[in-house]
Amino acid sequence: MIEIADLTKRYGSFTAVDSVSLTVEQGQFTVLLGPSGSGKTTVLRMINRMVEPTSGRVLLNGVDTATMRPESLRRTMGYVIQNTGLFPNMTIRRNVATVPRLLGWDRRRIEERVSEMLDLVGLDPDTYASKYPHQLSGGEAQRVGVARALAADPPVLLMDEPFGAVDPLTRERLQLEMKRLHAKLRKTIVFVTHDIDEAVLLADRIALLREGHLEQYAAPEKLWIEPASEFVKGFFGENLGLRIMARHCLSSVPFKPLDPSVSCAAAPHVEDSVTLKEALAELVGAKATKLIVCHEGAPRGVVDFETLVKALGDGSAPA
Repeated sequence: MIEIADLTKRYGSFTAVDSVSLTVEQGQFTVLLGPSGSGKTTVLRMINRMVEPTSGRVLLNGVDTATMRPESLRRTMGYVIQNTGLFPNMTIRRNVATVPRLLGWDRRRIEERVSEMLDLVGLDPDTYASKYPHQLSGGEAQRVGVARALAADPPVLLMDEPFGAVDPLTRERLQLEMKRLHAKLRKTIVFVTHDIDEAVLLADRIALLREGHLEQYAAPEKLWIEPASEFVKGFFGENLGLRIMARHCLSSVPFKPLDPSVSCAAAPHVEDSVTLKEALAELVGAKATKLIVCHEGAPRGVVDFETLVKALGDGSAPA
């Protein structure tokens, strides 16, 4: 757990972060979101003391990080940045092994961990371990950056606009990969972005910042249904509902039961892995009143427009 209490950072007369307080629960994916200059990266860097706060505290599992040696603190936190920060003169194997080597792991354990981490991020160790960073695409380099950050199994992962420098298609793939990794590993993640779609897709909770102030800290659904101010409402705009629909799959909503007396052939069939947004598009595109939801081809239930609205309106669709 990360507890941020009245965190403030001033540079002379300029206040970059002003009395920000929030708690990131263990295993939670928190996104720091806001316009340029809102203090997102400054907050992130104060968590691992790359930037020292002017006042306020950061507690890691109840321990004030100001009482910890900065290098020891940082070894408990993986860190991923936009340009990966890979060492250009080292192979991918040695890049991923950086922190385990510093921690004194034995060679066999390091080799096993490097292979495990490359597999985890979808890179074949036999193909990639001996390459150098300049031989990778932007998306591959970002995957290696994530693998390196996770190599020593840190409880916390800090990510500063990690996908901002890649093309849109690669970025979308990396976002989905990040969502999958979080679901599998349940690491505590603090992720900086200025991209609303990215924030809504990934976050358990979003901290919306403006000019160093915390405007609202809540799940994306609550930001949509109960915005704390006109700024929050205006920042996300009219498309927040569609963005939220894109973060939920049909498997997360309650289905209506199949009626055995009615043929399933008349309605379109979709897999339960499709998003609510895709399901809505299918309803409209097929001019249908309902969809048959399947799991690996086997019908499981029925959804209609009413089901989708209810799932979002009452919060019964978990991320």
